[in-house]
Amino acid sequence: MATSRWLPAGFTLAVGLLSWTTAAAQAGVELHHGAVAEADFGDATLSARVDGLRLRAPEFGLLQGRATLGADYAYTHYDYTGLPTRNRDLHRLALPLQWRRDGAYLVRLVVAPTIASSSNVFKDLPSRGSSDDLALYGGATVERATPGGWGWRAGAGYDDRFGDPRAYPVLALLHRGARTDLVLGWPRSEAGWQPHPQWRLRLEVAPAGQRWHVVSDERGGAEFFYVSEAWRGTLGADWHPSRHWRLRLEAGYAFDRRHDLVDDTGARIERRVASATTYALALRYGF
Repeated sequence: MATSRWLPAGFTLAVGLLSWTTAAAQAGVELHHGAVAEADFGDATLSARVDGLRLRAPEFGLLQGRATLGADYAYTHYDYTGLPTRNRDLHRLALPLQWRRDGAYLVRLVVAPTIASSSNVFKDLPSRGSSDDLALYGGATVERATPGGWGWRAGAGYDDRFGDPRAYPVLALLHRGARTDLVLGWPRSEAGWQPHPQWRLRLEVAPAGQRWHVVSDERGGAEFFYVSEAWRGTLGADWHPSRHWRLRLEAGYAFDRRHDLVDDTGARIERRVASATTYALALRYGF
């Protein structure tokens, strides 16, 4: 792994995709919390929780389209029993720039400089950070859809939703009705239904992997990449009690899971994790 100090030139440059939703594009601030239940991790067990903050600035005109800047921060805590390692505290900060151009075809682009590292590095990035803590994720899609009819979306992405960063195609069939919307494709499928103006129900299946750079002070500064792979199915409900406020509740199931890390003895652990239930909640205020 590279040991150069934290510099923009250390970014991994690529083109890719982050998930876009209408709510994510609107200006606002969101607090979120989630957890994954304890599950077997070979002879050990593993559980997790995630807390974070999302910010979106108002849109502005850019290159004959509309753009918005954001900040997405997430703190992930992995709790182990039966492993010779400390529990892991991992941090992730992405600064996405999203751009879209409307017309007969909707074009969307996003670039997201991302810092993902262990707690001991993240809290002292100027002196301890390196190019291994940084990546540049993003994506591009073209979409053709009309209200009340079928459409399509196609593009390409590069990020760590599958664990290790990789490029992948984006393909989906779209259908939008007065109260329903449907996305059938790769790597994400979603179905939504709005039974009431203040409520929306949502079913989603998507990859939920991530990667962080870890520096182990227990082993004299030894380094490794912590890689988490998973798929997650979620059932969610959004409540909009007013124009500004939104509350989201989700229950889900994480499956096809694998973690790759190095314990405090220096041994590499790469094994499957049993499927587990998940939950999440988010409170959002839109500007």
